[in-house]
Amino acid sequence: MQVVSILLALVSATLAAEPDPVIGLPVFNDPAGNEASQYAIFQQLARIIDRVPAGQVIEMSWFEFKTSYTTDTADKPNIPQRLVKAHQRGVNVRVILDDNTKDDGSSSADLYPYKTLAAELGTSDTAPSYVVLCPDKKGCIAKRKIYTDTYAYNHNKFLTATNVVLNGGTSVSNIVFQSSGNLGTWDADTSYNNAITWSEPSSFTNYKKYFQDLRSNRVGSGNDNYYWVGSTNDVFKTHFFPRQETNGDLNQASTDTVVSILNSVKCSYTGESDGKTHQTDVRIVMWSFTRVSVAEKLAELVRNGCWVDITYTNMNDNVKNALKNTGGKSMGLTACAVTWQGRNVRPHSKYMLIDGAYDDDQIPRVFTGSHNYAMSSLRNADESLVRIRSADIHSAYLHQNFYKVRDTCSGKIAPSKRDVAGRVMF
Repeated sequence: MQVVSILLALVSATLAAEPDPVIGLPVFNDPAGNEASQYAIFQQLARIIDRVPAGQVIEMSWFEFKTSYTTDTADKPNIPQRLVKAHQRGVNVRVILDDNTKDDGSSSADLYPYKTLAAELGTSDTAPSYVVLCPDKKGCIAKRKIYTDTYAYNHNKFLTATNVVLNGGTSVSNIVFQSSGNLGTWDADTSYNNAITWSEPSSFTNYKKYFQDLRSNRVGSGNDNYYWVGSTNDVFKTHFFPRQETNGDLNQASTDTVVSILNSVKCSYTGESDGKTHQTDVRIVMWSFTRVSVAEKLAELVRNGCWVDITYTNMNDNVKNALKNTGGKSMGLTACAVTWQGRNVRPHSKYMLIDGAYDDDQIPRVFTGSHNYAMSSLRNADESLVRIRSADIHSAYLHQNFYKVRDTCSGKIAPSKRDVAGRVMF
């Protein structure tokens, strides 16, 4: 027993030596950087997990949790092993994953993360700790297939922790971690992703409810019109999907959440601080953009005097054509796939930045999460989207990530370990 205690103490000391997680500001990876910068989001997630004390609860839901490496270092942490260690020190760990067969025919049950967690946590979702899968070719809440070939799925990428204790002893409750990235090697070394961690009781409670609904709807008919939102008074306003159309038309604009968000944008406004006339800027980094209603609204905003700047990986022709209807005004539109050291580097983030007049204020906003501007993200996937009302967080997204990703994609700057200010991004 004494030897075991010593070993546990050594493990704890090693983990505690890693820096605290960043709370209240975003974290970005750099697929063109070194290993530490590639796995920056993994590090953030691991540092949250490591600091959850005994008796507390971790709940996470993820799409494509498929890392295969078995090593565990500070630069490249092993998330399954960190979760196992959390459970072994007395944390209740609850995990809901997609089945994954809709993409490549192989089940998440065959992969290292699930096998590792199942052996430690068990697979009964009535137990204090568990790992379970959503059904084959279905989400946990979303169940219907749209078109002829688009199955429902659990596309979430979030973790909650009831409490963490930082290295200096400070205790922080109601932690939410929301990412755009899956937990695979490709998400670290080939794609640009973002993550945000915060502490807010109301939005934390919303994520807890959503997780419980994922669990309770996992077996059964689900709810294809599940959609609900948190309070607009929250700094971190939550949106949970799927959201069903009311007229049988998947493209229905009135039930498209992103269209509704853009309806609140005013393109010209008088600055509260300087009394001058300004334009509102809308900037987007998006993995998949296929919703014509969103494109039509963005083109309308350009016609009304907004600046719209989009960097994307996948976009269909209907969206491209809709974005051309700007009345001759300019729009930033940058396709991305950059060859770098044998990899095709591209954005996998799904965020929008709004800087200007929105509803009745001029507070900059960030909209991020797992939600692509693809039809499945709106209509038949388990998804989470969070609106962040914060000038500091908006500034971090803009200056630490947006310009770098856009300018790398356009060829203006080469993929590198540095941001646009020349700072080393490790």
